[in-house]
Amino acid sequence: MLEGFLNKEFAQKAKEMGRKIKEYSGEKVVIIHHNDADGICSGALLSKLCDLLGFESELICIEKVHPAIVDIIHERNSGNLVIYTDLAGLAAKMIDEVNKGRCKVWIIDHHPARAIKSRDVFVFDPELFGIGGDMFVSASTLNYILGSSIHKGMKRYAYLAVTGAVGDYHDRTGGVLGLDRFALDEAVSLKQVKIKIEGHKERYFVKFFDEFADVASDRLTTLGAVGYEKKGYRLGVKACLEGFNRKTVHEAEKLKTMRERKFNREIKRLKEGGLKMEEHTQWFHVEDRFSPMGVKTVGTFCQKIKDMSFIDEEKYLIGFQNCSKRIPDLGKVNWNLVKMSGRAPLPLERKIFKGEAIGFNFLVPKASEAVGGVADATHTIAAATLIEKGKEKEFIRAFEGLLEKQK
Repeated sequence: MLEGFLNKEFAQKAKEMGRKIKEYSGEKVVIIHHNDADGICSGALLSKLCDLLGFESELICIEKVHPAIVDIIHERNSGNLVIYTDLAGLAAKMIDEVNKGRCKVWIIDHHPARAIKSRDVFVFDPELFGIGGDMFVSASTLNYILGSSIHKGMKRYAYLAVTGAVGDYHDRTGGVLGLDRFALDEAVSLKQVKIKIEGHKERYFVKFFDEFADVASDRLTTLGAVGYEKKGYRLGVKACLEGFNRKTVHEAEKLKTMRERKFNREIKRLKEGGLKMEEHTQWFHVEDRFSPMGVKTVGTFCQKIKDMSFIDEEKYLIGFQNCSKRIPDLGKVNWNLVKMSGRAPLPLERKIFKGEAIGFNFLVPKASEAVGGVADATHTIAAATLIEKGKEKEFIRAFEGLLEKQK
C-alpha cells in the first residue's frame, strides 16, 4: 500500500511506525485523542487496530496537551504504550521531559510538529515531510493509512478517514485533496462512500452512517465538544464503529440546541461592544459563559462568527474561554488556565495562503511562548493554545508585537 506514495520519506516513516506497532510486546495501549470529529474518528480507528492486533486498549479524551495532564496519564500508565493522536505534534519535547522514561510514547498527529530525538517518544507527523496537515491529511486519514498498511481488516473503516477529514473542513475548497483524497478513493472503491455534487462542492454519502459525512462529523464534534463534560465523545466513538442510534442522534440534537442558544447570546454581547479591537487583532473572552461545554467550543464559535458582518475581515480573530479544573476521564487537575482559539476571516485567510499575511502556526506558538503557555494544535488559519488565566492581555500584546515586527 505505502509503495504508491511518491514522498518516500513519509512512506519510510510510516513503515517504521508500523514496525513499532507490530513489535510492541506489551498488553495494554492507552490512546489519547482529541474531542472533535477528527479526534474521535482517530480514537475509534486506533482502538479497532488494537483489537485486530490483540492489544487491550483504553481511550482517554482530552482537549489540549498540558504537563499536568501528561503527568497524570503517564503516572497511571507506567510501563504501558501511550499513543497521542490528533494532538501533541508540537509537544513531543514536553511530553518526553514529563514522561521521564515511564512509558513508550507515539505521537500520530497532522498539526505542525517538532522532531525529537528520544528513546521513548516517536513522532509520526506528515508536516515533518512537507505535507500540509491543515488541508491534505487529517489525523483520521493518517491513522487509516497506517492501520490498513499493518492489517488488511482496517480497510473496513476507510469511511472514518473521510468523516474525520470533512470534520476538519478539509473539503472547504470543494472536495478533499492529497492523502485525504487517497482515503476517499479507497472508501469509494470499497463501496463505503458515494461522491455527490451539490452546487460547486462535493459531498460524501457514508453508507455505514446512512448520512452525509458533513452531517455525521458535525454530530461527532457536537457530542465530543459540546458534550465533553458528559463524556459525549464516548457515544461518538461508539457511533463510529456501530452507527448512530436514535438515542445518540437525539443527544447530539439536544446539545446542538444548547450550543446555539449560548452562541446567539454571545453574538449579541459581542455586537453590543464585547469585541475588543486592536490594530491587527479583534478578541473576546467568554469566561465561563459556555459552561458546561468544553473549551473546543470557543474555536467552533470563532469559526461560526469569523465571516459575520460585525467582524473586521482584515484582523485576526481571537477568543478565550476558561478551562475547567476537571478532565472527565482523569478527574481534578491542578491548573488555572484559559484556552485561546484563533481564526482568520476569509479575506485574511486568502492572504495567509498566498503568503501575504502571517499564519497562526507561527504567531500562536511564539506569542504563547512569550507568556509561558503551551501551544500545540496550530494550523495556518486556525490555532489554539493554553495560557495562565490573567495573561490574556499579555498574550494579545505579544501577538500584536509579532505582527508589528513583520511589518
